[in-house]
Amino acid sequence: MVVYFFNARLKFKIRPTKVAIPGSIIAASAISAVDLEKREFNSYPHLKKKLLDPQLYMATVDPALDSKTVARLAAYPWFHGMTVPKYKSGEHGTRTAWKKKHKEVFVSKWTRTAPTAPEAIRAAARAAVEFQIGLGCDGILLPGPLTTMADQTLQMELEWIEAGIKACLDLKTECPIYATIALSEAVLHVPALKNPLIHSLSNYVGARSELAGAYVVLEQTDPSDYFWTSKDPLMALLILVDDLARGAGKRVIVNYAGTFGLVAKAVGAEIWSSGYFLTQRRFSLKGQMGIAHPRYHSLAMAGDIGLKADIPRITQAGIVSKVMTPTGADAVLRTAVGQGKTPADVPEWRYAPNNCSAAQEHYLTIMSTVGALLEAMSPTQRQEWVLNWLMNAVKLVDLLEHKDLLGMATDTRHQQVWLDVFEEWTSYAKQ
Repeated sequence: MVVYFFNARLKFKIRPTKVAIPGSIIAASAISAVDLEKREFNSYPHLKKKLLDPQLYMATVDPALDSKTVARLAAYPWFHGMTVPKYKSGEHGTRTAWKKKHKEVFVSKWTRTAPTAPEAIRAAARAAVEFQIGLGCDGILLPGPLTTMADQTLQMELEWIEAGIKACLDLKTECPIYATIALSEAVLHVPALKNPLIHSLSNYVGARSELAGAYVVLEQTDPSDYFWTSKDPLMALLILVDDLARGAGKRVIVNYAGTFGLVAKAVGAEIWSSGYFLTQRRFSLKGQMGIAHPRYHSLAMAGDIGLKADIPRITQAGIVSKVMTPTGADAVLRTAVGQGKTPADVPEWRYAPNNCSAAQEHYLTIMSTVGALLEAMSPTQRQEWVLNWLMNAVKLVDLLEHKDLLGMATDTRHQQVWLDVFEEWTSYAKQ
């Protein structure tokens, strides 16, 4: 199985795509536990299959940056023990009233650390597994802390995995079990093939028969980048996926890598997850919610093109068809630019705050369509497709830059890096 899952870190409701999105990964930070437990998942086709990311790796997030997210996370029992009060409608009334009553307490208890005492770890891991079973998840993502420069012994990471495995065995779950591997960018700025952390984690997961595989999240230092341009961390992701999938025969789920997830899929990832908005494409502890503007995703260019000025410039140069990726969501925009108009003439695509519905549908349609395309291919065909995709993207960026058609709103720094990383992995895989 090789599929795209929607990253449900924000609102669950999205416009339907032409090729149905087969499943979603729900972020604990997206919704309070009391609301998630009452959610009717049948109302959302993309949630027919679902996984819950416990996001224990967010335990160090600063409440001064995002108190709303902290309040939602702290309402799950695996962050600060079993002291979360139970919601009772007869006693508390509405769930909104319960959240309002306890928000300050939750935030005040936020220690910015994951539990470290053995008994606390076992209790928290069990709570996370029980919650996912109760939610009817199609797999269990074990909670795991973020691996940072402060402690690279992996002692805590392995204790959490062991506690999670034991909880799954005690609770007799039949769902596939995935160890969470969450790595800070700081530990990845060394040549990936010489990074002991990568091989230690893949060897450990590969040796545990109870684990179906791993759920991999990389934390980015820069909270503002939609497309990662750091070569060593990207290569580390591919080596980790390769070690687990090809080396150990394990299943790998990759999240928060944006469209680089397509590259991870070619290397062996079973599922990759992303979304249109910045917080769905990358994970950063420094990330904050803000006002979003529409971005036009070009599959041909493997990036987003600035709507306000760059699309009009490319249109005037007579080569806009080279960059546009036809979907139902952008049909009106393509018609308009074909008539010499600009995105400003198309209300759904006008560059304006929070005017992102069409842009989101366009992005998700591309992701689900390409996901289905890759699913139908053999591993060799996927690798050939990704190589050609990246090579063509680099050529297209070179053409547009040579003609001086791109401004700062268009992403052009990552394509060559991604191609270099994939070619380096290809050479390594042939050895």
